[in-house]
Amino acid sequence: MIDNEIVKNDEEIEINLGELFQLLKSKYKMIIISTLVCAIIAGIVTIFFISKKYESTARIYPKPEVTEGIVDYTQINANNLMVNNYVEMLKGNNIQSQVADKLDLTVAQIKGNVSIVNETNTQIIAITAKTNDPELSKKIVDQMVSTFKKEAKETLNINNITTVDQAEVATSPVSPSLKMNLVIGALLGAFASIGYLFIKFMLDTRIHNKEDAEKYLGVPCLGSIPYFED
Repeated sequence: MIDNEIVKNDEEIEINLGELFQLLKSKYKMIIISTLVCAIIAGIVTIFFISKKYESTARIYPKPEVTEGIVDYTQINANNLMVNNYVEMLKGNNIQSQVADKLDLTVAQIKGNVSIVNETNTQIIAITAKTNDPELSKKIVDQMVSTFKKEAKETLNINNITTVDQAEVATSPVSPSLKMNLVIGALLGAFASIGYLFIKFMLDTRIHNKEDAEKYLGVPCLGSIPYFED
């Protein structure tokens, strides 16, 4: 008896999945339209309503000291140890408040728009600013570099900080990503339409044909009356 019930349940699941697939197949136009509409909406929102962000980056490098053409490996090791200190100096209020004063900004704006990282497996420090204005992003980075060099020289007597890559004015925004948002909008539209059809299918308890009648009533159907439109 238990095995028969399991087989019966499995058959019902297969029939339901088949009916669901047929429903999705018959409503493919609605799914496509929903996908396109949501992608278009995402594109419009991205282009006209989301602020564009522009990024500018400079890279600085504390050069090891060279004596008579020979690299001082002690200085290299010291540089490795000092890089984290340099990063913390750049993140500190002392330098960032000076930059804010020079550019007539707040320290919170500097902290919120600037990132300082030590690039992996190097002694190079990348200073990046991301704002709504490409010119401002470059100005912030340039001021961070010049202020840091001045502070390193005055407080630590360090003169070997060199700029590897100068900051440049960004010609295109780094965010938002139009392509990504179009894909996300299309996926949301597709999932929303499929989810709607799935819920509608699961909540539909009507009898649509004689097969449904036989399945739910448990008796054979002796005949059916065809439907004719007027």
